[in-house]
Amino acid sequence: MFHTGYCDYNRVNPDCDIINRPEGSGDYLLLYFMTPMKVQLCGRTQMAKEGAFLLYTPGQAQIYQAVGQFKNSFVHFTCDDDGFLAAYGLPVNKIVYPPFPDALNALFKAVYMESVTKQSYYQEQIDKLMHQLFILFSRQLQTFPDGKGFQADLFEEFRKARIEILTHIERKWDADSMAALTNLGTSQFYRYYRLFFNRSPKSELLDARMERSKYLLRVEKLPVAQAAAQAGFDSLPHFTRYFKKACGMPPSEYRL
Repeated sequence: MFHTGYCDYNRVNPDCDIINRPEGSGDYLLLYFMTPMKVQLCGRTQMAKEGAFLLYTPGQAQIYQAVGQFKNSFVHFTCDDDGFLAAYGLPVNKIVYPPFPDALNALFKAVYMESVTKQSYYQEQIDKLMHQLFILFSRQLQTFPDGKGFQADLFEEFRKARIEILTHIERKWDADSMAALTNLGTSQFYRYYRLFFNRSPKSELLDARMERSKYLLRVEKLPVAQAAAQAGFDSLPHFTRYFKKACGMPPSEYRL
């Protein structure tokens, strides 16, 4: 479980203010720099641009100074299980640039509000928010390490296209109809889709259809042909072959 210490949202310090903790703060510290900072890391000065994030581990020196205006959000915290770092693949003691810092900062705000108001079950809510924060943080960095090659407008267009495809799996999607959602050619669409989501749209669509078919067979108890059709499979023989390969049994047996 996560336990937060001192935290703040959109905190403004005096211009060129410096934080100097040579021995660290005794806990983890997640920072979001909203203005440029000079940071001492690994014995040398590094420049952190606006939009940078930095996760300090306990005992790590925390030394950073604003170049001009000082504005940041931050949360000091501990965790009962330090395995969260590996579980979420979090970079530590390193300056990184997630592509959507505003979405992450909204979670800083939520954590801050819970820590201030201390309503019923606030500790449980903070724990859930911290998990949500690190999940989003990790997802953004997995897609765009250090913000390199990020195209915000194009990513948002593909995110919407992905939702449209995976929430309407019963439609007769093909390469052209999926690419039309982004006004790109099929080869470009497939290339960017794999870049953004690390999978092809065809494989994601097929997995979503399989999950729908298994639900219809197991819970709704629909006949195999009807379940296949409602899950978006045009060919019953193709559905049966793929289902047996994926599940180790034919859909008729799975239904029983």
